[in-house]
Amino acid sequence: MESLPVPSVQAMVAATGRADVPSRYLRPEAAADAVAIAGEDQIPIIDYQRLLLDHGEESARLHRVCQDWGFFQVRCLTSPSFAIHTSLCYLLYLDDVVEGMKANIQQFFQFPAEVKKQFTQERGQLEGYGQLFVVSEDQKHDWADMLYLYTQPPEDRNLRFWPDQPANFKSTLDKYSASVKDIADTLLATMAQNLGLEPEVIADTCVGGIQWMNYYPPCAQADKVVGFSPHSDSDLLTLVLQVNHVQGLQIKRNGSWFPVKPLEGAFVVNVGGIFEIFTNGRYRSIEHRAIVDPKEERLSVAAFHSPHIDAMIGPLKEIAAHEDEGYKTVDHEGFMKLFFSAKLEGKSFLGRMKLKSS
Repeated sequence: MESLPVPSVQAMVAATGRADVPSRYLRPEAAADAVAIAGEDQIPIIDYQRLLLDHGEESARLHRVCQDWGFFQVRCLTSPSFAIHTSLCYLLYLDDVVEGMKANIQQFFQFPAEVKKQFTQERGQLEGYGQLFVVSEDQKHDWADMLYLYTQPPEDRNLRFWPDQPANFKSTLDKYSASVKDIADTLLATMAQNLGLEPEVIADTCVGGIQWMNYYPPCAQADKVVGFSPHSDSDLLTLVLQVNHVQGLQIKRNGSWFPVKPLEGAFVVNVGGIFEIFTNGRYRSIEHRAIVDPKEERLSVAAFHSPHIDAMIGPLKEIAAHEDEGYKTVDHEGFMKLFFSAKLEGKSFLGRMKLKSS
């Protein structure tokens, strides 16, 4: 699995003063897409504290949200009254870890190009600094740079691609990836129970973690480029952290692009393709994209949580025992090759996983 090398958009913008947009980035059709009016609505919010306290009402709300939206925000802010509960004390620690992660990502992308190039992707590798899903020389490119790292389990890490600047980048990323995995495991266990499964059925398969750090430079023709092409995620569950104040994430809902407004102290969470397949379509992954700002940069980090590479990806027997299976069963490695072998086009890769009878 690999992606063809492309120039750094950040370096290109710095060299041209934002004025020039090469044709391979221009997508004028993007401006014609229907976008819901900002302020009309907001994606649902789940209170993580209430989930940890085994609050049945919050668990039921999570179930409805996964069925109706596939996207939600999980708020992890801790109030002093809650923090005295031993199971919630670590949320105070999480606040510090999150702020440290934000600072390190911002510092990394502000380093000179020569520093970032030390961690450039190598031939046949997805990991490192560069871009993904570039499979041909003539396809349109996203207006973004990224740093893509395997973080969980620790033995899968390739520290060759982990920046040594800022000085505490590695230790901060280690703490951050472990913390977001804890949140993902809790959500997966609750989601499994909501589907009538034992809590560990899905959570125990979730061993793989990837951190995908995105930098979206400003663009003078922001309405004619796309920061991240429309797609749905391939994993079990994704947690996205907004690093700075600039918004840009949009989800496809009722035929329009719906802007997401990240809350302070919250992660934006979405159901991935593997979860959709595991549940035989009960919870569905949702198409989404990222747009860019004409004046300011945007930064985010997405934490992807997946089964082990040797796992089989198909409807769970506990769910599909008394119904027709809607999806093929393949090994995880083959599934990921399918995902990364083509440019991003909505949910097209999941379409190739569906059985014709479904």
